[in-house]
Amino acid sequence: MRRLSCCPHNPMSSSETPSQALFPVLYSPSSVAVIGAGIAGSSVALALCKLGVQVHLHDSASGPAAGASGNWVGAFHPHITRGDSPLSQLTRLGFEHTLLALEDLTAQGLLKKGVDWDTPGHLQTVPPEEADRARETLELLNFPQTLVRWAQPNALLPTPLSGLFFPQGGWVKPARWVAANLQACGELLHTHYNSTIADISPLREQHSAVVVCVAENALELAPIPGARANAVKGQISKLRCDVKPGVVLSGESYAIAPAAEDWLVLGATYERPVLHLNPTAEADELNIARFKAAFPELPLGELLDHRCAVRSVWHDRLPAIGPVPNMPGVYMSTGFGSRGLLWAALGGRVVADHFTGKPIESKLLGKITPRAAKA
Repeated sequence: MRRLSCCPHNPMSSSETPSQALFPVLYSPSSVAVIGAGIAGSSVALALCKLGVQVHLHDSASGPAAGASGNWVGAFHPHITRGDSPLSQLTRLGFEHTLLALEDLTAQGLLKKGVDWDTPGHLQTVPPEEADRARETLELLNFPQTLVRWAQPNALLPTPLSGLFFPQGGWVKPARWVAANLQACGELLHTHYNSTIADISPLREQHSAVVVCVAENALELAPIPGARANAVKGQISKLRCDVKPGVVLSGESYAIAPAAEDWLVLGATYERPVLHLNPTAEADELNIARFKAAFPELPLGELLDHRCAVRSVWHDRLPAIGPVPNMPGVYMSTGFGSRGLLWAALGGRVVADHFTGKPIESKLLGKITPRAAKA
């Protein structure tokens, strides 16, 4: 698998790297328990099965992709931040791993491009008052136009807004991705649905390792003193759609309209504290109003459905991927926030690399090791 320049492999001069000293790695584990059957857990399961590891996948729901991974469709694209922050670098790294994962599953006949996923491009609009600074940031970073370029108002769509256009940005149906991951695992995968895990101690005794891939209660299962994660509710709205935007949209309005479907999805809201997971008319109205303000000439049909899910956001908005401090044999791939489709495949790769005894050493990946908040 290719490695990106933003995440180089930097061998240490000593025979044992710091991460190996702090977090003992497992060579050829006999079996691993993975908690959570969404896009994070299924990606970890597949990465481990590729190593020949027996994986026992647990989820409290009656089947896979019951949480945010059950959304009808989701977007993935790199993000741009001034100064090229670790967040921005990680999104580029995750973006490449996502594309590789989807292409591999498609080559196996488990996904179909254009139906289950596609890369029509992604337009991230910005408010008029932020346009000059956003364009200046893009010029300073000097990324190739194959990654991102500036889009003037009305250049791609009828809109008064300018923004960042990512030519390779795409969408995927998360539940289809999860199903393909699990199918690709083959006979090494053992699923345990309707299996609520409140204490991982029995799993640690039964298996060589445990990987926590749930969003909401990851820190309850694998406590890290000083770590903080917040739950955020998001509601998406599905509407009938006859006129397609042609590209994925985000920024001032989030919208995805797969070409083979007669609907589009708007959203998602960002609601906290999470008081309930019931969809509301107010959230649908907000999603629709944002779209109409950004794209007043694109018509919308009637509301078909809506759905709510919870996202987990860590204190620094970075994911938590890797070995859990002071818990030998326990790992995490969680804290993805709204970027699960960008970081799930990367999470599987990082966790699997720890099991080979040769984890990637880089300052960037060091920032996402499960961690406490800085005092």
